[in-house]
Amino acid sequence: MPNRISTGETSATLLVLGASHHTSTVDRLESFARGAERLRRRFEDSWEGGSEPPIKEMTVLATCNRVEIYAIVDPAHEDTAARVIASEVFVHAASVCSDVSYQLRDADAIRHLARVASGLDSVVVGEHQISGQVTRAFVRPSSWNGEASVLRGVGRIAARASGRVRHETELGRHSASLGTVALDLARDELGDLEGRDIVVVGAGKVGSLVCSALGRAGASRITVVNRSVQRAREIAEGIGAETATLDKLPELLERASVVITATTAEEPTIDETTVKQSLPGRASAAGPLLIIDLAIPRDVDPGVAELEGIRLLTLDDVKSRLDRHMSLRLGEVGPAEAVVDDVVDAYLHSSESAEVEGLITQLRRTAEQIRDQEVGRWLGSVDGAVSQEDVDRLTRSIVNKLFHTPMVRLRGAEELNGRQTDLLSAVSELFDLSKPGEPTLPE
Repeated sequence: MPNRISTGETSATLLVLGASHHTSTVDRLESFARGAERLRRRFEDSWEGGSEPPIKEMTVLATCNRVEIYAIVDPAHEDTAARVIASEVFVHAASVCSDVSYQLRDADAIRHLARVASGLDSVVVGEHQISGQVTRAFVRPSSWNGEASVLRGVGRIAARASGRVRHETELGRHSASLGTVALDLARDELGDLEGRDIVVVGAGKVGSLVCSALGRAGASRITVVNRSVQRAREIAEGIGAETATLDKLPELLERASVVITATTAEEPTIDETTVKQSLPGRASAAGPLLIIDLAIPRDVDPGVAELEGIRLLTLDDVKSRLDRHMSLRLGEVGPAEAVVDDVVDAYLHSSESAEVEGLITQLRRTAEQIRDQEVGRWLGSVDGAVSQEDVDRLTRSIVNKLFHTPMVRLRGAEELNGRQTDLLSAVSELFDLSKPGEPTLPE
C-alpha cells in the first residue's frame, strides 16, 4: 500500500478529521457543522488572496450524523493542517473536542469514505441517502490552485464502492425506516398503490419520513393533514401533495384507501365515531380502508379495528417488519465489507504500481540523459581510431556520473535522523549487494 496519495507529479497526504454519531452528540455535531462552514470560507478566502495555506484541497461532508473534513496536504504540513482543522471545526463551548473527533490518513481515509458512501457506517446500516451526499461533497471540492483533482478522484473511488455494494449485495434492499416499512405494509395489504388516495396525518418528523417514502415511490394522490397548514404545506410542496386541516378528516376518509397517521397528540386523532361517519359515504369502488398508526401514544382508537371494511396496523406491526428487515441487512454487512475492500485494494495496488512505474521511467530517463551527454562529449574528444583506453574512459565517465549523486547521499546518511539504516538496507536490496564491509564475490 502506498504511504501517500499520488497527485501526478508529487506525493501528498489525504487527511480526514471527523466526528459522527459514534463519537458525538447531536448538539456537538451541529456546532461542528458551523465550524466546518467557517473553515471552508476561510480556505477559499486564503486561496483567492494568493497566500499559500497548509491545505491544498478540501471538502466538507456534513450530514445529520457526521461532520468530516477531507483535505489534501503536503506531507511536511500534516500536523499543521490537522491543528488548523481541529481548532476551527471541532470546537464546542470554546474548547477543542479532541475526545470526540478522529483522524485518518491516506489508505485508511479512502477505506473509511468508501464505507461511509456504502452505508456501512450509517445509523441505519445500508441507507442510500449518504451515497448522494458523498457525491455532492466531492464533485466540486475547494482547491488552493483551482484544480481539486485528487479529492475528485477519491470521491470516484467511494462512488464505485457504493455502486458495487448496491448492485452486488442485498444490503440496501430491505426497507429500514418507519416510512418505507409502512409503505411496504400498505403494498402487502392492497397491492399497487398507484391511483389510490393516501392520507398522511401529522407533519412532524415521522410524517415527513412517510411523505418522502411516498414521493420516492411515485404516489401521486397524497393529502397531508395537520393542525398547522403551513407546516403541512412545507412537506406537501416537495412531493406535489395536497394539504388539509384536521376538521377535513371525515370527508377525506370517505375516499381514502390508505391513512398513515403520526401526530404527537395526547388523545386519539382518529376515533371510532369519526370513522363510522365516513363509512356510508365510502363508495364501493374505494374498497377497504387501511389505517397504519405510527404514533406514540396511539393516534387511532383501538375500537376502529372492529369496524367492517377497516384494517388497522399499529407501530408494533411496523416494528416487527422493521426488525426483520434490519436482521436481513446486517446479514449482508460481511459481503458489503468485502466489496469495499476489493474496490479500495484495487485502487491502492494500481496506485502503487503506477508510482513504481513512474519512478522507473524517471530513473531510466536520467540514466539515458547521462549516457547521451557523456557519449556526445566523448565523440567530440576522439580523433582517429578508438583505443581500449578511450572505451575505458567513456564507460568510467558514465559510471561516475550515474553514481555521483547516490554516493553523495550515502556519505551524508548519518544526517538522516535515524533513517541511515533504512537507506543503507534499501541500497543493498536494490543493487543486490552483500552486507556493508563484506566483499562481493565474483560469479
